[in-house]
Amino acid sequence: MNILDELRQKAEEKKRALHEHKTQEAQHEKTYQKILLPKMQFLFDSFQELIEYLNFLEEPVLVPHYSPKYPHFGTLFQRNYKINTDGRMGMADYNRLMQINVRFLCEAEGSFSYTLNGKSLIDKEHAFLFDRGLRFQQKNRGMDGALFIVERKIPVHFRIMVDYKKAVLKVGIFNHENFQVFQKTFMPEQLDDCFLDTLLGYFMRRDNRFIHPDISAQDRAAILDYIAPFHNGGDRDGDMLAEPTPKIADPIKNLFSKFQR
Repeated sequence: MNILDELRQKAEEKKRALHEHKTQEAQHEKTYQKILLPKMQFLFDSFQELIEYLNFLEEPVLVPHYSPKYPHFGTLFQRNYKINTDGRMGMADYNRLMQINVRFLCEAEGSFSYTLNGKSLIDKEHAFLFDRGLRFQQKNRGMDGALFIVERKIPVHFRIMVDYKKAVLKVGIFNHENFQVFQKTFMPEQLDDCFLDTLLGYFMRRDNRFIHPDISAQDRAAILDYIAPFHNGGDRDGDMLAEPTPKIADPIKNLFSKFQR
């Protein structure tokens, strides 16, 4: 193979690679425009409307036991909701939504304090409080002691992001309960009414099905089929695994009823 043949082959390989990349990008954009963007727009519209109602009504959600580790937080109030789509404080192009951020506070008046001893324990506590976005003061006490004064104000963050190349939706929840950090990826076909109902229920502290989903109907049926031969006339097992009784319609839940339209 002479020099020209070698260069010609390399050029053809590069052309094929560029064509494949362009084809993949076109497919990514098609999936985003057809599937992900409409879902993101509906999510944004719904959360924006919900936040407007909550801020206008000024009826905070009660948080009676936020953290077993820090019982001195006592009863907190969930309020002061804000939403953005640019990752800061503004709004990105509505026709190019890639993320939705909802922030609020769980707060109450005053602060509480406690003392820790030992440099390692003190450094670990300082790093934890700082990482969770809490407002606090640290005052050294003696050679290896420190007094921590913590404000009763916890920042909470719900984030919904599009993974453009993988065509999935990623949900991140920060500090909603007991300073936990939750992350989960959802396929487009999972973004149905159930997704919205459970996400909203967790957001409003009605239940925690979003992070602790119940057993699926298919798995429930498989379990019942498996255990049936071991029980004689046992309605008991069916009752234990039966679907929960439907609840009365919730006006906030109805806000999301058009999700699949």
